[in-house]
Amino acid sequence: MSVHPGRIDYDKRNGKSNEAESATTDRERMAYETSKKFPFPNQHDWQQNLFSILFFLIVPFVITFYWIDKPLENVIEQKIGDSAREALTLINFNVEIILQDMLKSSVEISKNPDVITLLKDPGRYSEYEKLRLKNDVLNNMFSSFFSDTYITLTDMKGTWYSTRYIDSSQYSHIVQKPWYQEMLSGGNQLRWMFNYQDFLYIDNRPIISLVRTITDPATNEDLGLLIYGVAERDFRNYLSTLEGEVYLIDDEDTVVSSPVTAMIGSSVSAESYMEEIWKRSRGQHIAGEGEDKRIVNFDTLHQTGWKIVQVIPYDTVFKEIFDIRKINIGIVLVIFFLFMMITLSISYRMSKPLKLLTRKMQSAEKTNFNSMLKVTGPREISTLIGTYNKMAEQIRRLLERLKQEFQQKEDMRFKALQAQINPHFILNTLNNIKWMAYIKQDREVGDMLSSLGTILESSIGRDGSSLIPLKQEIHYIENYISLMKLKYNEKLTVCYSIPDELMNCEVIKFCLQPILENSISHGIDYIAGQGEIHIKAQEIEGRLILSVRDNGIGMSEEKLRQVTDGLSCAAEEGKEKRIGIRNVHDRIRLQYGNGYGVRVRSWVNEGTIVELVLPSIKREGTANGSESAAG
Repeated sequence: MSVHPGRIDYDKRNGKSNEAESATTDRERMAYETSKKFPFPNQHDWQQNLFSILFFLIVPFVITFYWIDKPLENVIEQKIGDSAREALTLINFNVEIILQDMLKSSVEISKNPDVITLLKDPGRYSEYEKLRLKNDVLNNMFSSFFSDTYITLTDMKGTWYSTRYIDSSQYSHIVQKPWYQEMLSGGNQLRWMFNYQDFLYIDNRPIISLVRTITDPATNEDLGLLIYGVAERDFRNYLSTLEGEVYLIDDEDTVVSSPVTAMIGSSVSAESYMEEIWKRSRGQHIAGEGEDKRIVNFDTLHQTGWKIVQVIPYDTVFKEIFDIRKINIGIVLVIFFLFMMITLSISYRMSKPLKLLTRKMQSAEKTNFNSMLKVTGPREISTLIGTYNKMAEQIRRLLERLKQEFQQKEDMRFKALQAQINPHFILNTLNNIKWMAYIKQDREVGDMLSSLGTILESSIGRDGSSLIPLKQEIHYIENYISLMKLKYNEKLTVCYSIPDELMNCEVIKFCLQPILENSISHGIDYIAGQGEIHIKAQEIEGRLILSVRDNGIGMSEEKLRQVTDGLSCAAEEGKEKRIGIRNVHDRIRLQYGNGYGVRVRSWVNEGTIVELVLPSIKREGTANGSESAAG
């Protein structure tokens, strides 16, 4: 094969000329792409910018305002509800104190020895003593939680003792009541009652009463009843501190007490929320819809099981919220109007210098990015101009680097074409000598020349590829070993441990030959006995590990450190020594990256192990016999 040097020089010069034209075309294309990526506003763009700003600000703001206002309303509703429930809990606590005080006073009276004696043996006391007993025991029952008390004692014979005047006609009427008969039927009994129709006392006031059986502690005999009453107005005073419609109801949905006196004694069982109230001991319930929507808070008196109910119209609670919302909407509208005016001003101020920047950049494009723009204008515009200047500088450097890389590539191609002349001449000469040896029946010399020709032909590479299957690399090694055995005869033994499934793995051409050459010339050549080389391939965690182990003289620690340091230095630093192992190491790293390469381990008089670490890439054969990589 021959190549005309003049033709090569012409191609080389022509390549440079094409590159110059290509660089000019690339520069123009970059400028065009830049103008497409960074369009600057014309005389109408500021209006479009204004519309975009207003649209993308107002719409999200309105949506955000709605989604924030609604949860805020729910939070305020919950806070107001919590506040109302806390107030209701406080009222419940105060009413419970009244009931507990009534219960405590009733216990003191029912356990008083004089009262027990009076009910057990009325004839034992004179009228004066009975009067004194009523004054000392009954009339002295005082509490700071209520003002009026109504205390009445009755024995099993129907005799009455009371702190208030009772009409005699009421005796027989009360005695016939089912609750009266039930209380005297036996056992310690306790009953809370509300009197709003059958008034026991002459003043005819609604009274909340505690009725309990008085029993002789010695004999456990029922002696009579104690009716301990408190005026309803004492409960009303506490309920009136709550907002809205408030009332105390018994277990029959009858209003026991309320700030609205007209409701006392009425039934609220028809209210839609009553069923929900009796399901729980306390809580809040939203009843009704529209204008009839109400917030119902309720709590339970543990002493009686009665309910305190507070009903507040929904609009009344949230009137202030609705007013604040209207004010907020008005403020937002004012802010939007001011923002629109400010935006118009800013948009106009920005569009004017941008037009000037556009003209300047277009003039810079015509000068092939060799002119720098003066940094002026507002901060945003000056930042943009500075960024453009940096971009233009980077484009100039990039074009310069492309020229240099193309020049280097052409030089390397020229040298490669020249380097192919001598190997092809030598290969053709070897083939002629080989066939002359075969003709003269010198088969040993012919085989040597055939093996050498195969190796030389592989080094030239007809397809130009530096990546081959492992089985092809092993074929080259076998030819090389056959040549070495002519010198070392039976002293050299090579063993292979390569699984069949790894034979199609991708390797770099002639990566094993330099390693074997070092093993023979620097290791096995210096030992007296049998030299052994083991070539092994294995796949570990997605990597192909090729190891070459020999039983040569090995290396000292200092020599091994020098070899290791030589592999770890940069490629340019060891350029003069890039032969053998270093050459293989650099080629692997250039092909696959710094995570791959050559590793060396050695021991004096024990041998050396060289490992080649490559990615495990399988190559599949095609129909025409060529091969392609399959990850």
